[in-house]
Amino acid sequence: CMYIADYLLENYQGFDDRVTKLLDQMEFIFIPFVNPDGYEYTWTSDRLWRKNRRVNKGSNCVGVDLNRNYPIHWGGSGSSNDPCSQTYHGTSEASEPETQITINYFKKNSPIVGAIDWHSYHQLILRPYGWTKNDCPDEAKLDKLGDNMAKSIYEARRNYYTSMKAVEEANQTTGTASDWFYSDNATKTNGGYRAAGYTISLRDTGEYGFLLPPDQIIPTGVEIVEAVLTFAETLLQSPIHVV
Repeated sequence: CMYIADYLLENYQGFDDRVTKLLDQMEFIFIPFVNPDGYEYTWTSDRLWRKNRRVNKGSNCVGVDLNRNYPIHWGGSGSSNDPCSQTYHGTSEASEPETQITINYFKKNSPIVGAIDWHSYHQLILRPYGWTKNDCPDEAKLDKLGDNMAKSIYEARRNYYTSMKAVEEANQTTGTASDWFYSDNATKTNGGYRAAGYTISLRDTGEYGFLLPPDQIIPTGVEIVEAVLTFAETLLQSPIHVV
Protein backbone atom coordinates (compact mmCIF):
# COMPACT_ATOMS: atom_id res chain seq x y z
CA CYS A 1 0.00 0.00 0.00
CA MET A 2 2.70 2.48 0.96
CA TYR A 3 4.65 1.90 -2.26
CA ILE A 4 1.52 2.53 -4.32
CA ALA A 5 0.66 5.70 -2.37
CA ASP A 6 4.22 7.00 -2.76
CA TYR A 7 4.20 6.22 -6.48
CA LEU A 8 0.98 8.14 -7.05
CA LEU A 9 2.18 11.17 -5.11
CA GLU A 10 5.60 11.25 -6.77
CA ASN A 11 4.14 10.96 -10.27
CA TYR A 12 1.30 13.49 -10.00
CA GLN A 13 1.16 16.72 -12.03
CA GLY A 14 3.82 16.99 -14.67
CA PHE A 15 5.52 13.67 -14.04
CA ASP A 16 3.10 11.04 -15.35
CA ASP A 17 0.00 11.89 -17.39
CA ARG A 18 -1.59 8.54 -16.59
CA VAL A 19 -1.34 9.05 -12.83
CA THR A 20 -2.36 12.71 -13.05
CA LYS A 21 -5.50 11.87 -15.02
CA LEU A 22 -6.54 9.27 -12.47
CA LEU A 23 -5.91 11.44 -9.41
CA ASP A 24 -7.77 14.36 -10.98
CA GLN A 25 -10.87 12.17 -11.31
CA MET A 26 -10.70 9.60 -8.53
CA GLU A 27 -9.86 9.36 -4.86
CA PHE A 28 -7.60 6.54 -3.70
CA ILE A 29 -8.11 5.41 -0.10
CA PHE A 30 -5.30 3.48 1.61
CA ILE A 31 -5.68 1.54 4.83
CA PRO A 32 -2.22 0.05 5.46
CA PHE A 33 -3.57 -2.49 7.95
CA VAL A 34 -6.86 -3.14 9.72
CA ASN A 35 -5.51 -5.36 12.50
CA PRO A 36 -3.25 -3.09 14.60
CA ASP A 37 -3.11 -5.32 17.66
CA GLY A 38 -2.32 -8.39 15.60
CA TYR A 39 0.24 -6.44 13.62
CA GLU A 40 2.01 -5.29 16.78
CA TYR A 41 2.03 -8.87 18.04
CA THR A 42 3.89 -9.99 14.89
CA TRP A 43 6.73 -7.69 15.91
CA THR A 44 6.83 -8.64 19.59
CA SER A 45 5.93 -12.32 19.82
CA ASP A 46 4.86 -14.28 16.72
CA ARG A 47 6.00 -13.11 13.28
CA LEU A 48 3.34 -15.19 11.51
CA TRP A 49 0.37 -14.27 13.72
CA ARG A 50 -2.83 -14.07 11.62
CA LYS A 51 -5.80 -13.20 13.83
CA ASN A 52 -6.60 -10.18 15.96
CA ARG A 53 -5.96 -10.32 19.71
CA ARG A 54 -9.50 -10.92 20.92
CA VAL A 55 -9.67 -12.70 24.28
CA ASN A 56 -12.12 -15.54 23.62
CA LYS A 57 -14.29 -16.36 26.62
CA GLY A 58 -14.05 -19.97 27.71
CA SER A 59 -10.90 -20.61 25.70
CA ASN A 60 -7.18 -20.25 26.22
CA CYS A 61 -6.81 -19.46 22.53
CA VAL A 62 -6.70 -15.83 21.43
CA GLY A 63 -7.95 -14.11 18.33
CA VAL A 64 -10.55 -13.99 15.55
CA ASP A 65 -9.74 -14.29 11.86
CA LEU A 66 -11.02 -10.93 10.62
CA ASN A 67 -11.24 -12.25 7.07
CA ARG A 68 -13.92 -14.69 8.19
CA ASN A 69 -15.86 -12.16 10.26
CA TYR A 70 -17.66 -10.08 7.62
CA PRO A 71 -21.47 -10.26 7.27
CA ILE A 72 -21.48 -12.23 4.03
CA HIS A 73 -22.50 -15.87 4.53
CA TRP A 74 -20.79 -15.71 7.90
CA GLY A 75 -20.10 -18.98 9.69
CA GLY A 76 -20.16 -21.16 6.59
CA SER A 77 -17.60 -23.34 4.88
CA GLY A 78 -13.97 -22.28 5.05
CA SER A 79 -14.30 -20.87 8.55
CA SER A 80 -14.31 -22.47 11.98
CA ASN A 81 -16.23 -22.15 15.25
CA ASP A 82 -13.13 -23.30 17.16
CA PRO A 83 -11.36 -20.35 18.85
CA CYS A 84 -8.06 -22.21 18.46
CA SER A 85 -8.41 -22.38 14.67
CA GLN A 86 -6.57 -19.95 12.40
CA THR A 87 -9.90 -19.36 10.63
CA TYR A 88 -12.06 -18.85 13.74
CA HIS A 89 -14.95 -16.66 12.58
CA GLY A 90 -15.88 -15.11 15.93
CA THR A 91 -19.06 -15.29 17.97
CA SER A 92 -21.22 -13.51 15.38
CA GLU A 93 -20.93 -11.70 12.07
CA ALA A 94 -19.00 -8.44 12.38
CA SER A 95 -18.38 -9.17 16.05
CA GLU A 96 -14.94 -7.57 15.92
CA PRO A 97 -14.28 -3.83 16.22
CA GLU A 98 -11.83 -3.97 13.32
CA THR A 99 -14.51 -5.42 11.05
CA GLN A 100 -17.11 -2.92 12.24
CA ILE A 101 -14.81 0.03 11.65
CA THR A 102 -13.93 -1.16 8.15
CA ILE A 103 -17.60 -1.59 7.23
CA ASN A 104 -18.57 1.80 8.65
CA TYR A 105 -15.66 3.53 6.92
CA PHE A 106 -16.62 1.97 3.59
CA LYS A 107 -20.22 3.13 3.93
CA LYS A 108 -19.28 6.66 5.02
CA ASN A 109 -16.97 7.11 2.02
CA SER A 110 -19.37 5.95 -0.67
CA PRO A 111 -19.51 5.69 -3.56
CA ILE A 112 -16.60 3.28 -3.78
CA VAL A 113 -16.24 1.61 -7.17
CA GLY A 114 -13.52 -0.88 -6.28
CA ALA A 115 -11.74 -2.33 -3.27
CA ILE A 116 -8.72 -4.61 -2.93
CA ASP A 117 -7.92 -6.68 0.15
CA TRP A 118 -4.16 -7.35 0.16
CA HIS A 119 -2.70 -10.63 1.36
CA SER A 120 0.30 -12.87 0.90
CA TYR A 121 1.33 -15.18 -0.55
CA HIS A 122 0.73 -17.22 -3.81
CA GLN A 123 0.56 -14.48 -6.51
CA LEU A 124 -3.20 -14.62 -7.02
CA ILE A 125 -5.87 -12.17 -8.16
CA LEU A 126 -9.11 -13.42 -6.66
CA ARG A 127 -12.57 -12.17 -7.60
CA PRO A 128 -16.02 -12.98 -6.18
CA TYR A 129 -17.26 -15.28 -5.04
CA GLY A 130 -15.49 -17.17 -2.29
CA TRP A 131 -18.63 -18.52 -0.66
CA THR A 132 -20.16 -20.31 -3.67
CA LYS A 133 -19.07 -21.86 -6.95
CA ASN A 134 -21.83 -19.97 -8.76
CA ASP A 135 -20.79 -17.02 -10.90
CA CYS A 136 -21.46 -13.55 -9.56
CA PRO A 137 -23.69 -11.29 -11.74
CA ASP A 138 -20.62 -9.45 -13.06
CA GLU A 139 -18.43 -12.51 -13.65
CA ALA A 140 -17.52 -11.65 -17.25
CA LYS A 141 -16.46 -8.11 -16.34
CA LEU A 142 -14.53 -9.10 -13.21
CA ASP A 143 -12.88 -12.03 -14.95
CA LYS A 144 -11.61 -9.75 -17.72
CA LEU A 145 -10.43 -7.12 -15.24
CA GLY A 146 -8.57 -9.74 -13.21
CA ASP A 147 -6.89 -11.07 -16.34
CA ASN A 148 -5.90 -7.55 -17.38
CA MET A 149 -4.37 -6.88 -13.97
CA ALA A 150 -2.38 -10.10 -14.23
CA LYS A 151 -1.22 -9.03 -17.71
CA SER A 152 -0.11 -5.63 -16.37
CA ILE A 153 1.96 -7.34 -13.68
CA TYR A 154 3.61 -9.64 -16.19
CA GLU A 155 4.45 -6.78 -18.53
CA ALA A 156 6.04 -4.86 -15.66
CA ARG A 157 8.26 -7.59 -14.19
CA ARG A 158 7.66 -10.79 -16.22
CA ASN A 159 6.09 -12.29 -13.10
CA TYR A 160 3.02 -14.50 -13.31
CA TYR A 161 -0.06 -13.90 -11.18
CA THR A 162 -3.09 -16.16 -11.62
CA SER A 163 -6.54 -14.63 -11.99
CA MET A 164 -9.42 -16.79 -10.74
CA LYS A 165 -12.57 -16.90 -8.68
CA ALA A 166 -11.78 -17.01 -4.97
CA VAL A 167 -13.68 -20.26 -4.55
CA GLU A 168 -11.34 -21.92 -7.03
CA GLU A 169 -8.33 -21.14 -4.85
CA ALA A 170 -9.52 -22.52 -1.51
CA ASN A 171 -12.86 -24.19 -2.14
CA GLN A 172 -15.32 -22.11 -0.10
CA THR A 173 -14.41 -19.19 2.13
CA THR A 174 -17.15 -17.32 3.94
CA GLY A 175 -17.24 -13.99 5.74
CA THR A 176 -14.42 -12.48 3.66
CA ALA A 177 -13.75 -8.80 3.08
CA SER A 178 -13.67 -8.92 -0.72
CA ASP A 179 -16.99 -10.77 -0.95
CA TRP A 180 -18.50 -8.19 1.42
CA PHE A 181 -17.20 -5.27 -0.69
CA TYR A 182 -19.15 -6.72 -3.62
CA SER A 183 -22.19 -7.76 -1.56
CA ASP A 184 -25.72 -6.38 -1.51
CA ASN A 185 -25.11 -5.26 2.07
CA ALA A 186 -22.29 -2.94 0.94
CA THR A 187 -24.04 -1.94 -2.28
CA LYS A 188 -27.28 -0.67 -0.79
CA THR A 189 -25.54 2.40 0.68
CA ASN A 190 -22.95 2.81 -2.09
CA GLY A 191 -24.56 5.52 -4.21
CA GLY A 192 -25.80 3.32 -7.02
CA TYR A 193 -22.57 1.38 -7.51
CA ARG A 194 -21.42 -2.12 -6.72
CA ALA A 195 -17.76 -2.21 -5.71
CA ALA A 196 -15.50 -4.56 -7.62
CA GLY A 197 -14.09 -6.52 -4.71
CA TYR A 198 -10.81 -8.40 -5.10
CA THR A 199 -8.31 -10.17 -2.91
CA ILE A 200 -4.76 -9.98 -4.21
CA SER A 201 -2.16 -12.32 -2.72
CA LEU A 202 1.33 -10.98 -3.32
CA ARG A 203 4.69 -12.71 -3.82
CA ASP A 204 5.84 -15.39 -3.86
CA THR A 205 4.56 -18.84 -4.90
CA GLY A 206 6.11 -20.75 -2.03
CA GLU A 207 9.90 -20.54 -2.02
CA TYR A 208 9.88 -18.03 0.84
CA GLY A 209 6.14 -17.92 1.56
CA PHE A 210 5.18 -15.44 4.25
CA LEU A 211 8.83 -14.62 4.98
CA LEU A 212 9.60 -12.77 1.77
CA PRO A 213 13.16 -11.36 1.65
CA PRO A 214 13.42 -7.55 1.91
CA ASP A 215 15.05 -7.32 -1.52
CA GLN A 216 11.74 -8.43 -3.07
CA ILE A 217 9.65 -5.65 -1.52
CA ILE A 218 10.37 -2.98 -4.15
CA PRO A 219 10.01 -5.38 -7.11
CA THR A 220 6.65 -6.43 -5.69
CA GLY A 221 5.58 -2.79 -5.50
CA VAL A 222 6.73 -2.10 -9.06
CA GLU A 223 4.60 -4.88 -10.51
CA ILE A 224 1.59 -4.31 -8.29
CA VAL A 225 1.31 -0.58 -9.00
CA GLU A 226 0.70 -1.45 -12.65
CA ALA A 227 -2.18 -3.72 -11.64
CA VAL A 228 -3.66 -0.96 -9.48
CA LEU A 229 -3.49 1.55 -12.33
CA THR A 230 -5.27 -0.92 -14.62
CA PHE A 231 -7.85 -1.56 -11.90
CA ALA A 232 -8.50 2.16 -11.39
CA GLU A 233 -8.60 3.08 -15.09
CA THR A 234 -11.08 0.31 -15.85
CA LEU A 235 -13.44 1.23 -13.04
CA LEU A 236 -13.20 4.93 -13.81
CA GLN A 237 -14.32 4.26 -17.36
CA SER A 238 -16.76 1.47 -16.61
CA PRO A 239 -17.86 1.11 -12.98
CA ILE A 240 -20.47 -1.44 -11.97
CA HIS A 241 -23.79 0.40 -11.85
CA VAL A 242 -26.70 -1.00 -9.88
CA VAL A 243 -29.90 -1.07 -11.89
